[in-house]
Amino acid sequence: MKKFILAALAMVLVSVAAVAQNGNGGQRQRIDPTELYNRQAERLAKQMKLEDDKANVFKVLYLDYQTARQNALHPKGENAEEERPDFKKMTDAQATELIQKQLAGQEAQVAVDKEYLPKFLEILTPVQAAQIYLQRGGMRGGQGMQGGQGRPGGQGGFGGGPRGGGNGGFGGGF
Repeated sequence: MKKFILAALAMVLVSVAAVAQNGNGGQRQRIDPTELYNRQAERLAKQMKLEDDKANVFKVLYLDYQTARQNALHPKGENAEEERPDFKKMTDAQATELIQKQLAGQEAQVAVDKEYLPKFLEILTPVQAAQIYLQRGGMRGGQGMQGGQGRPGGQGGFGGGPRGGGNGGFGGGF
């Protein structure tokens, strides 16, 4: 019994030390969207085995693309970090407005996807472009490296779906 209590105490101390060392009360730190998109571009360029010159052009285009997608969902002046809505306190009118806003953002992201496809195809093969659109989850389902609602690329809102939400509410999609 004494060993159990000592083990439990040690785990508590380790947990407290980890939270104190984190310095932000145990909350996750937000990653800068540009940093996140650069990491994704780097990973994709390596995965697609792009040569240095092509990789550099791709990374710039990919950063521009992801920024455009994020801005489509959260136009300038809109808070991309807004908290989850409280569905228990929401009126029908507010819910309808939220749904319409989410759908409009998804439609805007589809427009960005369509706009950037020819640009990607100038430097990538169709198979490589498919990796951008399909593998990262932008066309369907989860978002890979990206998080859930309120995080870059994780624009959810209504979650669910076959892969647990991801980029664009109502269970995936855009």
